[in-house]
Amino acid sequence: MMFGWKAVRRLLMLLPVLGLLAAGCSEEQPVRLSEVRVLDGADQYALPGKAFAEPVVVELLGRPEAGLLGGSGSERPLAGRRLLAVAEQDSDLVLERGEFESDAGGIVRIPVQAGRKTGDQYLKLIPVGDERRSVTVRLTSGIAVSGERQEGAAGTTLPDPICIRVMKPDGTPAAGRRVFFELAEQPAAKSEAALSDRVAFTDDTGVAQTFLKLNDGTGRYRVDVKPEGADGQLLSRGISVEVMGLNFWSLMLNAFAGLAIFVWGMQMMSDGLQKVAGERMKGILRFFSQNRFVALLAGAGVTAVIQSSSASTVMVIGFINAGLLNLAQAVGIIIGTNIGTTITAQIVSFDVSVLAMPAIIIGLLLYFVTWKGIRGFGETVLGFGFLFFGMVIMSDELTGIGSFPSVERLFSYFDCTPADGVMPFGAVMGALAIGLIVTMIIQSSSASTGIVIALGASGLVNFYTAIPLILGANIGTTVTAQLAAITANRVAKQAALAHTLFNVFGTILMLVFFYVPWGRSGIPVFYYIVDAMTGGDAFAAIPQNVPRHIANAHTLFNVFTAIILLPFVPQLARLCEKIIPAGRRKVKYVSLDPHLLENPAIALQQSVLQLRTMVRNSWQLLDRTMHDDIFDGRIDNAKREEWSRREARIDRMQSEITGYLVQLMQRQLSPEESRLVPVVTHCTNDAERLADYAENIITQSERLLEFKQKLTKKSEKDLRTLFNRISDMAAEVIEALDGASAARAQTARKLGGEARKLADKLENNHLETLRKEDYNAPNGVIFMSLLGILRQVTERLDNIAVRTGMLVDYDLTKK
Repeated sequence: MMFGWKAVRRLLMLLPVLGLLAAGCSEEQPVRLSEVRVLDGADQYALPGKAFAEPVVVELLGRPEAGLLGGSGSERPLAGRRLLAVAEQDSDLVLERGEFESDAGGIVRIPVQAGRKTGDQYLKLIPVGDERRSVTVRLTSGIAVSGERQEGAAGTTLPDPICIRVMKPDGTPAAGRRVFFELAEQPAAKSEAALSDRVAFTDDTGVAQTFLKLNDGTGRYRVDVKPEGADGQLLSRGISVEVMGLNFWSLMLNAFAGLAIFVWGMQMMSDGLQKVAGERMKGILRFFSQNRFVALLAGAGVTAVIQSSSASTVMVIGFINAGLLNLAQAVGIIIGTNIGTTITAQIVSFDVSVLAMPAIIIGLLLYFVTWKGIRGFGETVLGFGFLFFGMVIMSDELTGIGSFPSVERLFSYFDCTPADGVMPFGAVMGALAIGLIVTMIIQSSSASTGIVIALGASGLVNFYTAIPLILGANIGTTVTAQLAAITANRVAKQAALAHTLFNVFGTILMLVFFYVPWGRSGIPVFYYIVDAMTGGDAFAAIPQNVPRHIANAHTLFNVFTAIILLPFVPQLARLCEKIIPAGRRKVKYVSLDPHLLENPAIALQQSVLQLRTMVRNSWQLLDRTMHDDIFDGRIDNAKREEWSRREARIDRMQSEITGYLVQLMQRQLSPEESRLVPVVTHCTNDAERLADYAENIITQSERLLEFKQKLTKKSEKDLRTLFNRISDMAAEVIEALDGASAARAQTARKLGGEARKLADKLENNHLETLRKEDYNAPNGVIFMSLLGILRQVTERLDNIAVRTGMLVDYDLTKK
């Protein structure tokens, strides 16, 4: 416990240092201006003497700068830079002042008012000291427009017309003016959109209008409106009016198709990686989990390779249910899977969509190669291509509706952007709940994170909102372990609970950092560190490199919580044991756990372990039967019932192993695994036959009782000699299986050969006694029957010994 607190204190002391390193501790040098970017307010319109609806918003940007954890370099905002705003010659614009200074985000807001002159007016923005970077903004006076940013269903006419009102310099309506309407842009679709009037005249109120019928596509429409002046010339070179059309079912179909292709590609990539290196990597989960620190690395490494935290977690539940892992080891591995699964988010956050089609083509060609290694690699590349192809489809569909008013209203309900410097707690909880529920439904945190990254790339979700969504996904993914543990034992249920509690505790810890601001910036400390270590500014007026910020935040969160909470794994395990107590019933382990079938190597190993138990039990039953019923003559009905129950239990073991192997054969197996499944099946049948021979021996003892006979001393001595030799053989077979020893198997075969020769000799000797007049026929028949049974026992043990030599080479501990 002391170690845990010391570790936590040291890590907390290091956090400010890490933040300084991320942000850069050297004194900043002056950065040259690279661009003056107009963000908002251009191409506005206003009536004479009225203020324009929005200020002109510009951003001053410096040279590109990359972050510590990658991402393309991007221009950084410049604070404290002076900017002059001047109305160009012949322009009639009213400014409150002519000089402005950029704020901490490099933003300058310039309020502007229209003068009395109508038509296009121009405002020149001049950065002081770098006049060559000047830009000009167009504004239009004497015009008002309504009907913009409407939204309608595809194939219908918009409910409201697109109207323009034209005024004279004195503020009176300009009647009888021609207005030209032109459909400049529309979504790609089978049908064409159409305007009711392409040329209209203003009425007595100075208003002209037209109606727009939408096509059957989803997206934005741009209608250019050009009014005529008093002199017959165009008053303005055009006002762009934007409206939206939504084909809901087509949008849902395409978006979910993109999601399906994304998830399928992710699964295909995971399957391919497992074929290339998965079996050995999965074995690490068991054999490299001696302590929680190594277990964490094993869980992270394996999950990063097989690209599935759910598969890793379910496998861990199977290991626990089979008694291969204890609770503390399992918790360490599960924590590691949280880190390993972040690799998927890192991959999809890079804009490598241009590689999607080449990857699909190359992967498909390699997929048809028959050699498993190349085919697995081809499946990985093909899955990679489909993953990004699905991502592109999702992003395109979501980007198309990003500016829809209804969509903006929907996402505003859980928008976590700080209000008055504080993230709204209700919105944070709402976003967290959405991430949790969606992940519980699709049972893949990687897919949920991919969706969040796609939403961030399309602008529907900002960086502030994306992180709570991912935190919710981290909790939601634990439902997979909970479902897997429903039929498992108590320890497996405790491990599933530990997974949930760990992610809940980590989320609570992170929520605290949401409300701890970093210095004067006021940005939550966690967000600040992620932004400092990632290229681009996620808090700029136009956020930069948001997908990489989301992916890095996902990774940093899981690494940070693992480091902080890993020392408390023993305490977490004890908490889970208290919540799900042991009770009076002993923990029941299931060697042939169905979850292990996803890892054929481990499943086959467990089948071999169960075979060892079956062979040992079968021999013990046969040995006791031979001694009690034949040699000692203790015929006990109570023991007979016990032998019968044990024989039935061995029959069930045969059925369970055989059924398990049948399910295993339906998985994708390596050539070696495919060859060994029939070997284990045959050994299982031989072991079951040994128990059947015990039943045959009981039958012979009952015959002795029926005929009121006893074996002669010589017959009993001969059978004891032979049975002792067979017992030595059985002991070697059991040791060969238990110790994975080919040498023991060879010794067993040698003893089996000696037992056969001895049986032949005893049979010949017995035939000699047939010539004697005092030969007891019933006694002799029973002796020969027992001799035949022991011959069969020798053959079955020899079959197992032969196949044991093949099984001992297949041992994960030697790989």
